[in-house]
This record gives sequence, C-alpha cells and structure tokens, in this order.
Amino acid sequence: MASLLDKVQNAVRTGTVGAEVKRSARWFQDKIKGLEGTLKNQWSRTNAPKFYREAENKMDRRVLGMKGNFGELFAYYYNPKHMATLPYYDRFPLVMLLGVDPNKQTFLGLNFHYLPPKWRAMLLDRVSAKITSGTVINWKKIANVPMINATVKRYRFDHVMRRVIPIEEKDNELAIFLPLERFKKASKSKVWADSRKK
Repeated sequence: MASLLDKVQNAVRTGTVGAEVKRSARWFQDKIKGLEGTLKNQWSRTNAPKFYREAENKMDRRVLGMKGNFGELFAYYYNPKHMATLPYYDRFPLVMLLGVDPNKQTFLGLNFHYLPPKWRAMLLDRVSAKITSGTVINWKKIANVPMINATVKRYRFDHVMRRVIPIEEKDNELAIFLPLERFKKASKSKVWADSRKK
C-alpha cells in the first residue's frame, strides 16, 4: 500500500494538484480526512530530521548566497542569533529566497512554516505567479499578497547549521505541505494564530 507521502508526490508530479489555490488546499484536506491509522502515522513520521537525513541533494550554505535563484525553496537547520529574546522561532525553516544582502551576511526569505497548510498553498501560488526564477524579485509586486507579512524573515548565513537542502520546483507543493516545522518556545497553533492576526 502506498504511503500518503507517495500519494502526495504522485499527485504533484502527475499534475493532479493544480495551480489553483483553493483546489490545491481542498485536495490536500480531502486526502488527509480519509486516512486512517498506518497512513496517518507514516505522514506524521515525515519530520525534519528524517527529511534532512533522506534528502538526496545538500549544498553548502555559501552556495546559497552565490548561486541560489530568487524564488526557489530551501530547507535547513537554523539557530537564530537572538533566540533568547525571540518569542519563538523555527529551527527548520522552509524558505523561498527573496534576496541576499551585498555583503553576503544575511538573506531575506518567506518561511512557509509560519502559515497553516491551506494558507501556504495560497501564498505559494500567488507569489510564484508574480516572480520569475533567477531574476531580482520586485517587492512591489508581492508586498500586497495576503499572508506575506507573517512569513518575511531575515536569516544570517553564519547561523545556518549544516548544509542546505534545495527543493526542486516540481516538489514545491509537496514540500510546503510536509509537517517539517520545528518551532521552539511556542506551539505551531500559537504561531499560526499570531500569523492570522498579522
């Protein structure tokens, strides 16, 4: 019997998860509702350590600053510089790269984990429709996208732990639905509630 992960991956690759935001989110919710026991367990076991361990491709964080295309997704372990004073933070961000500062000290991105799955699908579709891979992203085009305020984060290259996992474009919709968030100092329900307010 195929795992939920296999079913989701197959649907993404065969195009049955379309570009329409609502259809994509509805499809995901319907798949989850009908599952029982083993399949749900297989899905819940897809956590950050397992995902990182089984990733086929990993690259040095410095390559992200030199060759990372804007609009692409990346996952990595992260220790914030000011973790002691932050109300909460994500140890395993899933970030769409928006820009890199000239000195290659920090980079700006959208961390999809700060949104619940349905909103992640909406954000991915709306932002992806407004950017072109490999080019400078026009902030004016995406600044008014709903949900974006809660996800914009700046990260330091020297606080990225280990190597970075690049997400292939064909796997974007799969990646945003995976339960990979690792919030510290707050539950994901608290984080998502705060994001709704923003």
